[in-house]
Amino acid sequence: MNEVQEHEGLRIQLLSYDKPTQETERFYFLEMSTLQATCLIQNERRIESIKIVSYDSNDNYLDSKTIESFRTIGEFNSFFQKNTDYYIHDCDIELEKDLVLSSHDDGEVSLQMNVKSQDREIITEILNQHRIDVDLIPKLENSVGHYLEIDKKSKIVGDYKSFDEYVEKENK
Repeated sequence: MNEVQEHEGLRIQLLSYDKPTQETERFYFLEMSTLQATCLIQNERRIESIKIVSYDSNDNYLDSKTIESFRTIGEFNSFFQKNTDYYIHDCDIELEKDLVLSSHDDGEVSLQMNVKSQDREIITEILNQHRIDVDLIPKLENSVGHYLEIDKKSKIVGDYKSFDEYVEKENK
């Protein structure tokens, strides 16, 4: 696994947890790049399906042939680490063993996994790398569907019933 530290000043400031089904759980992070998450996944992990919109500063979109060439998450990471001019606008990756990563505007990332999966370790690693207290996990689990805003010291400074409620607060 590779490690990608803070990306262009991004600092996780909003987290959420929900259970799309009884068997799956999903964690959401605001102000986290796609590569900050994908680089924590084992390089050899096979990609089952991928949908991505990515383009460079000249509005050249990543072509389907390149996208289809990504067989493992390591190949995906390597391409974007070598081609830093490409911006990942939207990304949905389904990996073997039922791990799903989605990102939007290369600053919102969610990871969905089976509740019994060892992939939960990725969540712990994200929190550790971003110096966020892992004791927030039980707080997230007790606030299913809520968005918890945190400060630099992992203190919860806001609890929102929806993302829209968070956005409204930010626009005031």
